[in-house]
Amino acid sequence: MRKLLILADDLSGAADCANACSSSGLNAVVSFEGLDGDFEGEVLSIDCDTRHLSPAEAAARVSLIMQGPLLRQSDQLLFKKVDSTLRGNVGSELRATLDERRAASANRIVAVMAPAFPACGRTTVDGYQLLHGVPLDQTEIWLYNGLSGVAHLPTLLRQADLSTSVLPLSRVRGDLASLRSTMLQLATQADVIICDVETDDDLSAIAHASFALGRETIWAGSAGLAYQFPHAAGFTPSSPPIEQPKFFPGPTLFVVGSMSGVSHRQARRLEDATRVTPIHILPSVLLEGPSQPEWGAIADRIHASLQAGNDTLVVLDANKLVDLHQRRRLTDALGLMLAPHAPLVGAFVATGGETARALLDGWGIVSLFLLGELERGLPFSFARIDDRPLPLLTKAGGFGNEETLVSCWRFLTSLLGQQGYSTVRKLL
Repeated sequence: MRKLLILADDLSGAADCANACSSSGLNAVVSFEGLDGDFEGEVLSIDCDTRHLSPAEAAARVSLIMQGPLLRQSDQLLFKKVDSTLRGNVGSELRATLDERRAASANRIVAVMAPAFPACGRTTVDGYQLLHGVPLDQTEIWLYNGLSGVAHLPTLLRQADLSTSVLPLSRVRGDLASLRSTMLQLATQADVIICDVETDDDLSAIAHASFALGRETIWAGSAGLAYQFPHAAGFTPSSPPIEQPKFFPGPTLFVVGSMSGVSHRQARRLEDATRVTPIHILPSVLLEGPSQPEWGAIADRIHASLQAGNDTLVVLDANKLVDLHQRRRLTDALGLMLAPHAPLVGAFVATGGETARALLDGWGIVSLFLLGELERGLPFSFARIDDRPLPLLTKAGGFGNEETLVSCWRFLTSLLGQQGYSTVRKLL
């Protein structure tokens, strides 16, 4: 029986949160919107694919999904994934989720919000979101994603007509009974309880205390909170774990579609340290489409590299600034260019949730099965394509260190050379 439904705004976030639950032994699956209510799995994480939409469009899509069969399991808990760097339509989507949850209940329902992910340097202090101690609005992530104003959660949610109360660290770190009492009090006066967090222990305390608010509560956070959630909810595995299938040999395709400087430094390190074949693409080539001669030349280079059995790195050139509103066009075009090469790919690594989604859509993939993680924020899963399993590593653009893609290459090289479930577990 399904225990938890996760609603995320992009694929990497959906996979991160599903993996957080999988790490507690739960059977977790990532799916794209449009699945019916009969989909199996103790944890179902839906990529609503809303990050590129306007606030109103994103809210409408979330509402539509909330009204569908996925929420008809009465005992199922609800987790609204929030990006730890506040990308996407955070306020409008949480508003829509609350409105739909309240419409189906006579009880007062609130959201407990904790977007911090301390393991990846994301924290919340006095309602402000920080990245490695620096205000988020002073970082490259804020600039690259065209975000404005300050990274202050009450201000952000006020724009969606949500009332808030901030739960400070001094209360989070009190005794559990006192924390529960404070949450119950704040729930009478706010739509959203915003929680300050600096450590995983803070998240654990919040997760445990929040169940005093009832099982209809909406938990809103990043994978940081999702890691703490199964234990706080008292979940225990009730079905066999998803087993690692036998993979087929073939080259690994790395796709860096994120504009994040972190991902591009990782790509340069991968080029320097391994035998991958690098192929860089100018955004203008993708935007002009298949009729552009250079499009065909690049597609031919990708095909030739993969057909020769070479691990291949496809990088969207970050030296050319791209308007935020054109980024979805870029990822869709990248998916179109790479769609014909699926039969040649033995494994797939993607940075950026929209990049991964575009590629998987082009390959006809509709779900991912979680197996583990290589490092925090880097889940390992597989999908089924043309009656064969395809191993996948996906991550948000800003996650990881300089060696992350090299670690992915080493892991997949060992995996495809040493088959077997026990081998995978040893590698992870």
